[in-house]
Amino acid sequence: MIMQVLGLADLIISAFLGAMVYGISVKMLAIIFGIYLLGKGAMFISSLASMIDIFAGIVLVSSYFFNIPQFVMVIAALLLLQKAIFSFF
Repeated sequence: MIMQVLGLADLIISAFLGAMVYGISVKMLAIIFGIYLLGKGAMFISSLASMIDIFAGIVLVSSYFFNIPQFVMVIAALLLLQKAIFSFF
């Protein structure tokens, strides 16, 4: 059950990253989602999936302060989407 909830959160954040590629962004949500991903990644640091969370969290927090290239956001969104889909199985 908890894996599906965490997967749903990853799916929502992946959609948010996808929206950011098209210029739709809420800066405060980027910080909140980024801190959430960094915290979740730090809790389960021993797996590759946690490294994906940390990468996406860094991208989101950095997007608050800098203009991140679109291909980096697309890569982070696709990695989170893949993680979300596998968490539902």
